[in-house]
Amino acid sequence: MSDEFQEHPSLALAPASQPAHAAAPLAAGVAFVRNKIRSGLFFTVIVPNIFLFLYLTLIASPQYISEAHFMVRGEHSMGSAPLSMMMQTGMNESVTSDDTFAVQDYLMSRDAMALLLHKDGLAQVFSHPGADFMSRFPNWYSRRDLESFYKYYKKHVKAQIDAETSLSVLTVRTFSAEDSQRIAKALIAAAEDLVNEINRRQRANLVDAAQREVDTTLDQIRDLQIRLAAFRNTSAMIDPEKQSEPLVSTQYALQSLLTATQMRLDQTRQTSPDSPSIAVYEQQINILRKQLNTASARLTGDTHSLVPTLTEFDNLTIQRQILQQVLASEVTSLQSAKARADHQMVFLEEVSRPDKPDYPAYPSTLEVMAISLVSFYSAYIMGRLLIAGAREHKIS
Repeated sequence: MSDEFQEHPSLALAPASQPAHAAAPLAAGVAFVRNKIRSGLFFTVIVPNIFLFLYLTLIASPQYISEAHFMVRGEHSMGSAPLSMMMQTGMNESVTSDDTFAVQDYLMSRDAMALLLHKDGLAQVFSHPGADFMSRFPNWYSRRDLESFYKYYKKHVKAQIDAETSLSVLTVRTFSAEDSQRIAKALIAAAEDLVNEINRRQRANLVDAAQREVDTTLDQIRDLQIRLAAFRNTSAMIDPEKQSEPLVSTQYALQSLLTATQMRLDQTRQTSPDSPSIAVYEQQINILRKQLNTASARLTGDTHSLVPTLTEFDNLTIQRQILQQVLASEVTSLQSAKARADHQMVFLEEVSRPDKPDYPAYPSTLEVMAISLVSFYSAYIMGRLLIAGAREHKIS
């Protein structure tokens, strides 16, 4: 047995030498996998972050943020708020009015952007000569139209409510501290103009209608005064009612005198039928009757009497009285509308004016690099897991 072993040493060495030959390919495979993993980690995590770090430190332009705090309020802000809203927000917190959201929406609108483009050179601000190719507008991936510029504008101008203070916060981010402050001041001025326009429209809606009614009534009264003047010129009477009083008094006096004379005539006829005064009384009665008929004709019963004149004058007088009452009521409504308009006025008050930043807020190198490393490394790990799962599924 030992001789056979000595005669065939290859047979004796074969079992011991087989694991050594099998370990060499395994070690080479492990080394290949390790190199592949290292190269994958290098190209998918390290290289992109090196480029990102170089961009942030050497290429990226500094960007400055100017911030302003303001509030839009009026006398009606708390008075018109529901009790439940007041209880929910608390006694020490203010209720944000609808005008505040309107102002914020305007600051982020295309109208505000167009105003800045026209008056403050916003296009030159965002295409600053010193800005890098990734941050400025237009850049290599954006289109050269207003819609793309508006999307860029909304990334650099923000207007929102501070949840703790309930104040409106405006932030403007540009490539220059002076430009950020200037654009922020221009937006605050535009917001003040908007608030003034809101007040003007509210006042017009409330006051103009009442003012038109007052003007219409005044025109009617003016026309009526012209008709009264024409009536006085035609009738040659300033006040027919007062001027008719002497005629009425004369008629009453003649009627009383006629009655007294008739009584004396009847008494004389009974006591002295042959008295010569009977003829005198009869003559007086005839004269009084003629004068009484003449006075009555001047008052009534004739087209030239005072009755039609008095009727027309009364109609004009009644119309004037009605219009005067209507005018008084409309003037009261106008004063009430002006009071409501004053009560509903809103004001924009600056709590803190736009500041001039001392140092750039962007780019934030440390934060961006930390997020980038975590993101790329997570993507790398997920890719490895997906590849490993796919291989196991293929082998099985």
